[in-house]
Amino acid sequence: MRLFKKNTSDKSSSAIFGRMAVRDRFADISEKVDKKNPIIVECGASTGPIIEKYLSLFDDPIVYAFEPQPKFVEILTAKFSGNPNIHIFRKAVGASNDILQFNVLSRNTSSSFLNPTPTNKNYHPEEMERSSVIEVEQVRIDKVIQDSQIDLLKLDLQGYELEALKGCEKVLDKIKIITTEIEFIPLYEGQPLFGDIDAFLRNNHFCLFNLYELYTQKDGQLTAGDAIYLNTKYYSQKLANSSY
Repeated sequence: MRLFKKNTSDKSSSAIFGRMAVRDRFADISEKVDKKNPIIVECGASTGPIIEKYLSLFDDPIVYAFEPQPKFVEILTAKFSGNPNIHIFRKAVGASNDILQFNVLSRNTSSSFLNPTPTNKNYHPEEMERSSVIEVEQVRIDKVIQDSQIDLLKLDLQGYELEALKGCEKVLDKIKIITTEIEFIPLYEGQPLFGDIDAFLRNNHFCLFNLYELYTQKDGQLTAGDAIYLNTKYYSQKLANSSY
């Protein structure tokens, strides 16, 4: 659930390596996932644009998609009902199996278990108003997917990424690649920042590969972006050998 619109201004560089490099996250994922039929866990599926991206990148991906908002689940179900490899769960992901209150915001894709901070509301005054609160089922990923190796885990959870990672602990060693949204200042109350997620993943034998789509506000503040982490169990000999 991408919180910020992509900046459409001209990029100062189109180089994919070196100073001021600009990388394509999905090009890097495609290069690192060396399978035609990867197992992908998609958390925060929204209406499915990233699932469609996977379908264009890989011949026969198997996708487990988690999305708590009912209207998004209806869209996902209608869009992918003809594909038996797309498994849709009307559930949120977190550190426990529970029923929790979920804040639906005026910008639906910004909705979260957490409340937006005053800073977030200041940056996006018309998008952060709470329109409703719904009960959603939260599950641990390691309770749903236990036996399979996970080629890619994607997290886009509006400040709830670390809770989802805690719910993966029993299968973390089976996850090859993680791509996660990151924040550099608190946009939601009590949320972890990039340093917290980085420390957790490094303590669990993941290495930061690169950062993507970093977003800077008009006042110059860096707020958010995406990151790719590689499990050193699978990539320790390959980290210095990118094909680019």
